[in-house]
Amino acid sequence: MIMEEKKSMTIEQLLEAMTAKMGRSPETMVLLSQVNESAVFEHAANQNFAMSGAHIPPKYKLLINLAASAAMGAEKCINNYTNMALRSGISKEEIVEALVLARFVKASSVMSASTDALRMVVNYEK
Repeated sequence: MIMEEKKSMTIEQLLEAMTAKMGRSPETMVLLSQVNESAVFEHAANQNFAMSGAHIPPKYKLLINLAASAAMGAEKCINNYTNMALRSGISKEEIVEALVLARFVKASSVMSASTDALRMVVNYEK
């Protein structure tokens, strides 16, 4: 749905659409809606924009989202994207492979972020 369509929906309709897409109630969005409905609509619009590109197939977008969520340690997002991936027919093996890739990237970022420290260690003279 595009942003204009979302604006014409009630918050209840938006949350129902999210539930249908995810296969379960989006607890974080339900809670947020009780404090700031506009933030939920903005979140939905941002997600729709991010997913609207035509060059990456939807299956790969879900796997990218899953891997990024895993690398960031966002447990609710990991669970949501895993559930959506399974519901959309992505295999268990593909999901696990995306998680393994995320693990590699996360681990590699530790070394990459340590470049200055490694340079300091290598160049250290007593």
